[in-house]
Amino acid sequence: MTTSPAPARTSAKTSAWKTHAALLVVQLAFASQTVEGKIAMSARAAGGEGIDPWALAMVRMGGAAIAFFGITQALALRSATTWRDRLELAGLSLLGITVNQTLFLVGLRTTRPVSAALLSVTIPIFTAAISVAFRMERPSWRLGAGLALALSGVVWLTGVRDLDRGALLVSINSLSYSLYIVLSRRSIQRLGAMTVVTWVFVWGALLFAPFGMPTLLREAPTWSPRAWWLVAYILAMPTIVAYSCNAWALGRSSPTLVTVYIYLQPIISALLAWLQLGQHISSQLAVAASLILTGVGIVSTRRASAPAAAKS
Repeated sequence: MTTSPAPARTSAKTSAWKTHAALLVVQLAFASQTVEGKIAMSARAAGGEGIDPWALAMVRMGGAAIAFFGITQALALRSATTWRDRLELAGLSLLGITVNQTLFLVGLRTTRPVSAALLSVTIPIFTAAISVAFRMERPSWRLGAGLALALSGVVWLTGVRDLDRGALLVSINSLSYSLYIVLSRRSIQRLGAMTVVTWVFVWGALLFAPFGMPTLLREAPTWSPRAWWLVAYILAMPTIVAYSCNAWALGRSSPTLVTVYIYLQPIISALLAWLQLGQHISSQLAVAASLILTGVGIVSTRRASAPAAAKS
């Protein structure tokens, strides 16, 4: 008699579904941030809560730092033990947490949620371009064509004569996070994803505290119960849950699969913006979406290759 491979196949299928579910949760969380964050920061006269983006950024960084530090301690995960490691992670936190989250929230306050979600989709293409610039992979015609299309969409969306400053800030936020992804790769391989996530949030909160804490302490006592619920949601879902699920899924899936799921973000955001804010897709946004998504699709489906100089 031969042993049936059914249990192994079942286990593999279960693991695959868990990975897909985690990636779906990540995109749902990030997409909802654009709408719930917009409501939280909009003026009260416009139906929002008037929360300052600097205060909201401080809550995200500080709350996530405490949560992730507690998780690493509870799971007894290995932490960065040298000051050199921690200083390196402090530099990464400027790109991946402090600058990234602050620019996103400040930009979201003045631009449309769907625009912010769409511009976040450019992260994979910026990451690919930066990898070429740092000679981590070879340039290709697909990368050049995709980058040109995506940048055309970004310019179309942010405007030329009538500049959308919020959209521009979100674009810079995407570029900042792309730099973080490229530069943090070796640290993640050496220290582990959860350790890196924990320390970049800890450093991010410490570095941002002189700027964000005074605003938070001044405004928090004036927040309504609804404002506190929105802040709690943004801390829990788009921050703690999303970063945890993303780190877990990245260890169990390919970069291509993760990239494909990013396409869901502007779709989910558009649906939520329509349901909660009554916002419809404009012709400008539709053209920009076509250019950006086509460009990202071309780059994401290319076969990346390391430069010849990198071979040992």
